[in-house]
Amino acid sequence: MPPVTGTVLDAIGNTPLIQVDGIWVKLEFLNPSGSIKARVAAYMIGRAEREGLLRPGDTIVEASSGNTGNALSMVAAVRGYRMIVIMPAGLSSERAAISRAFGAEVRTVGDFHVTEALALARELGARPGHFAPQQFDSEWNVEENRTWLAPEILTQLAEVAPGTVPDAVVGGIGTGGTIIGVGQAFRAANPGCRIVGVEPDESCTIMCGEVGRHLIEGIADGFVPGILARHHQELSELIPVTSAEAVAEMRRLATGHGLFVGPSAGAHLLAARRLRDRNPELATIVTFFCDEGEKYLGDHFALSSGSEPPPARSPRPTQPEAEPKIATSARQAAADPRR
Repeated sequence: MPPVTGTVLDAIGNTPLIQVDGIWVKLEFLNPSGSIKARVAAYMIGRAEREGLLRPGDTIVEASSGNTGNALSMVAAVRGYRMIVIMPAGLSSERAAISRAFGAEVRTVGDFHVTEALALARELGARPGHFAPQQFDSEWNVEENRTWLAPEILTQLAEVAPGTVPDAVVGGIGTGGTIIGVGQAFRAANPGCRIVGVEPDESCTIMCGEVGRHLIEGIADGFVPGILARHHQELSELIPVTSAEAVAEMRRLATGHGLFVGPSAGAHLLAARRLRDRNPELATIVTFFCDEGEKYLGDHFALSSGSEPPPARSPRPTQPEAEPKIATSARQAAADPRR
């Protein structure tokens, strides 16, 4: 029986690890708030409290495409803080509604990508009585994934088959905290472990400097996050997945496996299978199903007529931006199968 706990925050973590199509998948969408971001939200707020950066009555402010905003709103509700979530327009309406349900104030700035929201979050976070966790830049994000999420997975793999260590970890790049932090811990267990990032084919910002609209919310937020700028050399390669492919795979996971998850899960599983197909020697590949399908009902699952879901909304391309400084090295990493 699950233990009796004090608050919903005590239920974060210890999510199942299962195999889907021969790939090990951590079911992070089962966390409270419905996503993997419950971990980093609880971790960063706990650290801020211990270091005196947050005091009773303060306001937490964060730029988010949705999941971190939901998770921080949940933590703020439990811990008694005000919460301001700054989101761009053009994302799933459910994400904003969830943050509001937790009592957060949601402000909309910019369109689709979070660049403008980041600037406002920094400005507000610098005010007295405010704290901005800065998920895209904070090493606490990497630390949480290295010290909490990754050890859970390593323990679960060892329970299934003693001595098993990951040969590769595959994950989309939003903040970069998950793939870098988990990758660091996996490489400590297996120095040859591949760390593989996933980007939408329509917005390969890291691989080739392009920024565009896409349907894989939660990754590719329109810029190179500070975490990845510092740690990009740790990536082995990048795999692009189109929005249409990710959404189709998301739907297959629901109807074929009973896993009601978001588009990033589809992208992650496709990328992991492609990595295995190219590298059959990689026996143990780990990825994540990061958020729940309920956050995408209106975009991908609501009925229009009959019993079939409506077609997924099409991404609208934007003009490519200047190539980020790390794009060349990341593209080299993607092209070099030995890394």
